[in-house]
Amino acid sequence: MKNLIICGFLTGVLMSTGWTIPEVVVFMPTANRNTPRSLFLMSEQYAVPRYYDETRTRCFYTQMLLTDRLDFGVDVIGFDRTETRQMVGNLRYVFAPETNRAPGFAVGVQNVGRNLTPNYYLIGTRTTEWGRLHAGVFRQGNQTGWGTAYQASISNWFDLSVEYFRLPTGDAYTSFGIGRQINDMTYLGIYNSRHSLTRDADLFGVYVAFTPFRLF
Repeated sequence: MKNLIICGFLTGVLMSTGWTIPEVVVFMPTANRNTPRSLFLMSEQYAVPRYYDETRTRCFYTQMLLTDRLDFGVDVIGFDRTETRQMVGNLRYVFAPETNRAPGFAVGVQNVGRNLTPNYYLIGTRTTEWGRLHAGVFRQGNQTGWGTAYQASISNWFDLSVEYFRLPTGDAYTSFGIGRQINDMTYLGIYNSRHSLTRDADLFGVYVAFTPFRLF
């Protein structure tokens, strides 16, 4: 289910100013900046709640953070099922980093793979005293989608995410996520995404992310 409609949207990259809020809200990418010259790893399992056993999908994500503004990644969707396993690529560039006076902007492409239609996007991010606001537009084939999201850290204990994302296909999700840094190396998060029309497309996911490994 998920790999057919939002494959690649959960590739995680973490902030350079503190390992808390992920670069991806729930499905939407952001214009947050990276930890440069690092490798990011993340494992996730998601499913449709009412058909959990039948739809359970396990994924492994890798992201190469070349600079604090440029990263690319390869995701393995359904890595434990050879008959449905899929490799998906992505690329993101923060062409206008956020400043005190202006929001940051990033462009990128996701959903790059065999028999897939690439998804191109433009994302803006603005940090306030209450958290980070994100908004963007997405283009896949001849269809356009959009989304908006909010991230906040609560008293250094956990992170909250709220997102509305209308995919270019017309599917729309309202999502809520919560995450917490378990130790210096590990970050744990969960999310619940409600489809606008049917409970048969709702999603619940759990992921474990690891502190970016500095390569050079």
